[in-house]
Amino acid sequence: MVGNRQSANIYFNMAPMIDVVFLLIIFFMLVSTFASAENIPMELPNPERSLAQNVKIVDRVVINCRTVRSASEGEPDGALYSIGPNRPEPLESIARRLEAAHAANPKLKVIIRADKRLRYEQVRAVMVVVAQQEIEDMSLVAHVSGLDE
Repeated sequence: MVGNRQSANIYFNMAPMIDVVFLLIIFFMLVSTFASAENIPMELPNPERSLAQNVKIVDRVVINCRTVRSASEGEPDGALYSIGPNRPEPLESIARRLEAAHAANPKLKVIIRADKRLRYEQVRAVMVVVAQQEIEDMSLVAHVSGLDE
């Protein structure tokens, strides 16, 4: 009775797979936009030998220190400080925001990104603000040739 055997129609529904692919595309587009918003363009120092390790940071605050240029575009006149991609604000305001963030998360990590054209005193001012908030985990960012190329 081989002739009476019915063949089963097997098919694969692609609509749910397409939905999942589109959701993944949207997710990764949004995540990459948020991650790139923290890194404003600036010239970072480039040390010759570094023992730094690339560590994934979970709960962090990124403080950007940029230069203020005069009309003559010569040496930098001062520094602008901001948390992440936000607009520049005074160090007192940053201190209040760090205090609130540290109260919410005692294991808070602070990353300081400073333009290499800034004077040490201008970067040290941010480091003092972080220390005054009793935040123990602080890092300085420098560009290391060969690691990200």
